[in-house]
Amino acid sequence: MTGGVWIASYVLLWVAVVVLGLSVAVLLRQIGVLHTRVAPMGVHFAGEGPDKDLPAPDAGAFDYGTNDLTLMAFTSPTCELCEQLVPGLRRIESSYDEVALRTVSSEADSQVFARFKVRSTPYLVAIDREGIVRSRGVANTLDQAEEMLAEALQSPGTSSS
Repeated sequence: MTGGVWIASYVLLWVAVVVLGLSVAVLLRQIGVLHTRVAPMGVHFAGEGPDKDLPAPDAGAFDYGTNDLTLMAFTSPTCELCEQLVPGLRRIESSYDEVALRTVSSEADSQVFARFKVRSTPYLVAIDREGIVRSRGVANTLDQAEEMLAEALQSPGTSSS
């Protein structure tokens, strides 16, 4: 084998290695994108929280009668998902006139956590004007929270505008 052929094959080999390396990097990024899209759909009930379609516990500080729906977001200062979810929930509150958002921190309101039987965060509870729990569960994404809110707004006791 002559020197020119040897160098050409060596260069082609390195070009192939670089192209394969870039392909792997692109595919790894796509796997991450797919992972976030294939997150569990819908709010999932974690065996905790208040009973659905029954009166909500009296939280004392919250008046359920001021809006068609009160969305209580139970958060924790150490919860990274909560930090990402709460700004989106605030945007939802501003876009729905009939929804009031109340955030409850585990650090400041541990007694409210106990009354509502909430042990994990981010946990959402939707309560209608009469104080009836219309939906509840762990919501890890804004899509899940919006799905829960839509379900609660379509409940028989909730008037949607």
